[in-house]
Amino acid sequence: MKNAEEQLAFLEEHSSPEPSKWREKAEWRRANRDWLRYSRKIAIVVAMSLEELDMSQKQLAELVGCSPQYVSRLLKGEENLTLETLCKLERALNVPVMRKVFA
Repeated sequence: MKNAEEQLAFLEEHSSPEPSKWREKAEWRRANRDWLRYSRKIAIVVAMSLEELDMSQKQLAELVGCSPQYVSRLLKGEENLTLETLCKLERALNVPVMRKVFA
């Protein structure tokens, strides 16, 4: 059995070169939790609408006028959406997204 110093040296030697950012991410989520709860609800409404319409993220991106990567981030529920984007989503999906979120 290795002593504590040897164990720490082993861990340092075999750890990833870039430190984990879990603490920063957790602090960010805590600092932004007020709007994140709405963003996550919006993501659920959009994801369900995509499934109902048999629409891909790429198709939605084209209708909204954004990148597929942006739609992907939106569906993760961690994107701070503008009112303009919300209106575009409602128009593209023909779904009252905000009414469903605040119902």
